[in-house]
Amino acid sequence: MNSSIVVVTPPDDFLRDGLRILTYDLTPAQSKLVSDAISKFSDLPPTIIYVAKMTDDPSWIVDKKQKSSIIILNAESEDQTMVGYLASNFNSYYFGVLRSIGEINTSEIFSIENIEQLMEKVIGRQ
Repeated sequence: MNSSIVVVTPPDDFLRDGLRILTYDLTPAQSKLVSDAISKFSDLPPTIIYVAKMTDDPSWIVDKKQKSSIIILNAESEDQTMVGYLASNFNSYYFGVLRSIGEINTSEIFSIENIEQLMEKVIGRQ
């Protein structure tokens, strides 16, 4: 892979330009799907992946949400307030079942192919 991928956790940040992805409260299996999908691309621009958990500082999560081109979240996280907030964004995609706004955001991730299609779409816009 020719591009660089940087994984960032709270309270850190990464100040270089690149494709930014926020993941929120993913299970290990969901994280692996995201990782496997991203690793299939050899032509990614520099990529920054923010890894947030339910217990992280909400202000850090909101800041990274504003910087990210893609938000991938676990809709079944216990923090349904943050799930609803993140899922209400146009660039938000989710694993699981949205309890609150499932009728508004229909961008559910079912498989690795969904993530690959999402990445292809975003790379095309970069």
